[in-house]
Amino acid sequence: MKKILVTAAHSDDLVIGMGGTLKNLSTLGHKIWVVSACGDRISGFEDAMHHLGVEALSFPYRYGEIDEEEFSRKIEELFKELKPDIVFTHWQNEILYDHELVGRITLKIARKEEKEVYLFEIPASSLNFDFDIAIDITDFFGHKKQAIEMMKDAFDEKVFLKEIMPSVVYTPGFRGIQVGCDFAEVFKHCGSRFPLAPFRKKLLDIARI
Repeated sequence: MKKILVTAAHSDDLVIGMGGTLKNLSTLGHKIWVVSACGDRISGFEDAMHHLGVEALSFPYRYGEIDEEEFSRKIEELFKELKPDIVFTHWQNEILYDHELVGRITLKIARKEEKEVYLFEIPASSLNFDFDIAIDITDFFGHKKQAIEMMKDAFDEKVFLKEIMPSVVYTPGFRGIQVGCDFAEVFKHCGSRFPLAPFRKKLLDIARI
């Protein structure tokens, strides 16, 4: 069993970026904590994360108002308390500052602690996303959709229907076409020391993570 920590700026990012992978990993028996830095749009968040088999944490920041120094201290404390083996967080080249900040701070701390790091994509905001790891989530795609549906009341209806739901529904199919399965989620593997990572895109056997 591995201990896995996932940090994201907003609650929906966790489902959009890796909802199927979370369910896959939890089904394999790994212990997973997920963190939403912003706690202002979390209606249904804990239930959705429970549905995916992970433990949900959130901080009290509002959208666009994350305190960088305080957030950094909180994440350092989590690393000391949880001692994760593997860390997932945002891609670094992001339109949204919340995403960039959370990813940058998490990556910096994970580097210091020499943890395995994987970066996930958010289709509406990740620029020039370059993946080298793909995980087949075909058996867990339904759980991903169900999880985001459980959170829909937390978001503006138009944003949910025009941005969030399409990201959950369409992106895994597109990535699946690219790597040879029905539905996939993709990641950039940073190893334990940046930029150690394979250059060949490959479908990862998640049981070997």
